[in-house]
Amino acid sequence: MSERGHHGHGAYEKTDALFGPTLKAGLYILGAMFLTAVVVVPLYRLFLREETAAQRPAKSELRDRASTGEPAGPRLVVSEPKALAEFSSREKALLSSYGWVEKDRGIARIPIDEAMRIVAERGLPAFKAAEASKAAPAAGGPR
Repeated sequence: MSERGHHGHGAYEKTDALFGPTLKAGLYILGAMFLTAVVVVPLYRLFLREETAAQRPAKSELRDRASTGEPAGPRLVVSEPKALAEFSSREKALLSSYGWVEKDRGIARIPIDEAMRIVAERGLPAFKAAEASKAAPAAGGPR
């Protein structure tokens, strides 16, 4: 191919970009970034406050690891069958015992066998949403 391109021009631009328009475009971009930050940062802080206020405190169990002698980081599983048996026994103990889930809110747990017996005797409770959905078609249905 010749030194000239398809349209009779050289293969590269012969003049530099103009300084004024390039500076103006850069300032516009910086201004848009600044205005975006001025709008978004206060909105982020507002939404963060609202979200934090709406969340209830996390359920936590605090144990002092220093008193148990356990290391602070993740522990290596030395014997997986033993770890699985310990996990299974803890789960069975939780499923077969009474205890508080959230004492301050009055939420407790009961043994799973007892819970299944109560549900078998009384049936599942009817919730307001289910009752409302059953009543809505009858009241607003076609005549």
